[in-house]
Amino acid sequence: MGTVFIRALIKTNSIGHILVCEKNKSNYAKLKKISSRVRTTDDSRACGDADIVFLAVKPQDFNNLELTINKQTLVCSIMAGVSISKIQKKLHIKKVVRLMPNIASRVNAGFTTWTTATGVNTEERKWIKNLLTEMGDELYVKNEQTINKATAITGSGPAYLFNVLSVFVNSAQELGFKKEEAHRMVLQTLRGVNALSNKDTNFKELISQIASKGGTTEAALKIFNASKLDKIWAKAVLNAYKRAEQLSK
Repeated sequence: MGTVFIRALIKTNSIGHILVCEKNKSNYAKLKKISSRVRTTDDSRACGDADIVFLAVKPQDFNNLELTINKQTLVCSIMAGVSISKIQKKLHIKKVVRLMPNIASRVNAGFTTWTTATGVNTEERKWIKNLLTEMGDELYVKNEQTINKATAITGSGPAYLFNVLSVFVNSAQELGFKKEEAHRMVLQTLRGVNALSNKDTNFKELISQIASKGGTTEAALKIFNASKLDKIWAKAVLNAYKRAEQLSK
């Protein structure tokens, strides 16, 4: 995800030099290929005089992070479950932005929910919004707890849908289609649904247009309803939210 932000920063042309602090030196060549503006180091202390710092590290690594920065530095964190107050306390700063992007940001089709500490000014928020728009869509929320809720929807959400696609492809293969054929059929169905959804968000109406009485679609939907699939989904999303809350504590 750090690489995604590097590419977005370069694309928006809104920043000068980018210093990447990376422990794994085998990644240096790959990082430098992104742009001549990218420099690399394995010493996080080298970020001390940066105007903006992105914390793209695992939450469990944060406590061991050696980083002393200017009090006016804008710190942007994508760490799940690490609160703004915890970041402020450890780094002795005020200006913190918490971001929850998702995997689709890799292809500029992501969704990032974000919030800021009170010390972040209007211009800085505008700058962040512009950067996130380059990666897809974004939603600013005032309450930090909402970040945990968003994690259960957009952060983890792609995995839910990949799971559905995997099951769908397997079902097609069980009916006798070859793997390549099953992938083509399911993925084009997904593209069609996405295209229709961009024009009409009344999903129940769209379902009714497909599911004629006594037809094949209705037969399939009866199985979903009997299995209480809607409640299973709600329970799964709620469980993800509860886990995000646990991590934040």
